[in-house]
Amino acid sequence: MRLSNGFVSALGVIAPLLLLGCGSDDTPAPSGSAGGGSGGSGGGAPFTFSSPRIEADELLADEFTCNGKAFGDGTSPELNWSHEPAGTKSYAILLKDYTIESGQSADTNPEHAFHWAIWNIPGSTHKLAASLPLAQVPMEGVQQQNGGPPFISPGTYGYFGPCPNLSAAGLGAPSETHGYGFVLYAFSEEVLTPPPYKPGSDADNPLNPVHQLADFFEEHPSLLDRNWIKFTSDAKPSTCPGFPNPPFTCAPASK
Repeated sequence: MRLSNGFVSALGVIAPLLLLGCGSDDTPAPSGSAGGGSGGSGGGAPFTFSSPRIEADELLADEFTCNGKAFGDGTSPELNWSHEPAGTKSYAILLKDYTIESGQSADTNPEHAFHWAIWNIPGSTHKLAASLPLAQVPMEGVQQQNGGPPFISPGTYGYFGPCPNLSAAGLGAPSETHGYGFVLYAFSEEVLTPPPYKPGSDADNPLNPVHQLADFFEEHPSLLDRNWIKFTSDAKPSTCPGFPNPPFTCAPASK
């Protein structure tokens, strides 16, 4: 799933990203910091999902966000799960911004809510190590895709963590705090084959491939259960290379 040619141009992403990170101060209260999982395979124990580096509903550590770094920088955290549903043969994980998705942000583009997805994680796996490689295939048989502009340091595929304050860094907008979540999906199929990416009809505002993956996961007939970890972020990048200056003052000035 590669991005369209229109997404490769920095100018092509300026219109949809002008408001990225201009959210409301009223971060939506999550319905639960973790949970949703029903009884798993371990004697009726609930399907669990956790991270040793994430505190429920608290700010995510800077190393996993863009805070104080270039827009798009940050490494993926360790993620763990157990007591999966009987018959689980693969997993997928999604990172999304609940503040944008719920419409409680000045950024009204729903495509901006979807940061990163990784899928075809084997059913025998119960942990993703921190600092995953940035390649399209970070582990044998496993694929990943991000929803950021292609000029960020993770490229087209690698982990793209929370960075809600691009506009604060580059356009002088107020800083905001957003609610985020990792969503874990368990499937009864070993290998998922997403449909081809559809960029949409507007080359200057292409659709987000991770949004399409999220819909694919949610609607897949082999989905057995899901769980999540919710947290917040007020990350603000120190630079935003790849964006044009003007108007983004966090980017190198245009010559």
